Amino acid sequence: MARTKVSTARSFQSCEVRTGGAYSPTMYRLIYAAAVFAGLCFLSAAASAQTGPGLLLKPLMSEDENVESRGNALFLGSAHAEDGANFDMSAFELEGRYREWRERLIPRIGWDISYYNLRSDIPILDQDVLDASVAVGMELGVYSNWRSALTVGIGYAGNAPFGEGDAYYGKATLVLGKKLDKQTDFALVIDYDGNRSWYPDVPLPGFAYRHEFDPTLSYVVGVPISSVTWRPNRPVMLEVTWTFVDRIEARLEYELSPIWIVFMNLEQRFEAFSVDNIGDNDRLLLEQRRAELGIRWHPWEHTSLLLAGGYTFKTEFSVGFDQRDSQLVADISDEPYVRVGFERRW
Repeated sequence: MARTKVSTARSFQSCEVRTGGAYSPTMYRLIYAAAVFAGLCFLSAAASAQTGPGLLLKPLMSEDENVESRGNALFLGSAHAEDGANFDMSAFELEGRYREWRERLIPRIGWDISYYNLRSDIPILDQDVLDASVAVGMELGVYSNWRSALTVGIGYAGNAPFGEGDAYYGKATLVLGKKLDKQTDFALVIDYDGNRSWYPDVPLPGFAYRHEFDPTLSYVVGVPISSVTWRPNRPVMLEVTWTFVDRIEARLEYELSPIWIVFMNLEQRFEAFSVDNIGDNDRLLLEQRRAELGIRWHPWEHTSLLLAGGYTFKTEFSVGFDQRDSQLVADISDEPYVRVGFERRW
């Protein structure tokens, strides 16, 4: 996709660069980011979940678990844009889900939070941005052997914290599903996400074919989400997930012992944020690829901590309504990063 380079001296100069005080702007942002991440980690212990179509379509946790929660913090090495401008980034993420209890009328609940602390000589990249969403989902009923379910959510993707009026968006997924046999389901889907990086204003139809081939292999094939989980033997696990159109992720794990696991991740992601001074309908768009190696430690049952080192590449910031028609702001250099995280299930 061809894009023109936007001069960083255009109207983006009206984005003010914060200055001076008892602490430097960088120190203020780091203190604020640390406080936000600490608060989000506390919240993640209470409830969690993805808020898109995965809330309904991705296979659930094991039958004896009701909540899953995961979070991580990523710290990028000092980078630069192609014109020599400095750039630094830290990212904090949380996601998870809570199992539906139909007999108690408790819906499936999910949330997904991404917080980026950006620092740069380019004014539009010298700010904090946040994408936070929450959704609830519940079965509606059974009609001619087709089960129906609906998720409805709300999110904010813009300047942190919640300061941009145009940054609020809605999300919804309607699913009509039918059980073909004990291990297989088929579903028709209509999905709307007001903050997609592609086609954010269009409800997209889709389908999902979910099957548990055997205890070692389960998969979902379809649109807007596909995934496969394969455990060919005890030490090895491979999981690949594709969410239309914002994320592709592949993870390979090898169990060294019951408490130590080494893993490799490959990921491509797209993010979008409504921020000040870039036009009425335009958004700040991020495209990034990551590759990493790490180790996961299970100190207690249902709890894991991880440490990983990796490399970001083909990181680009652009502005536009979506990725179909965007203008490049900055092409960021490929740089190493460190990531720490946790996962907890109850």
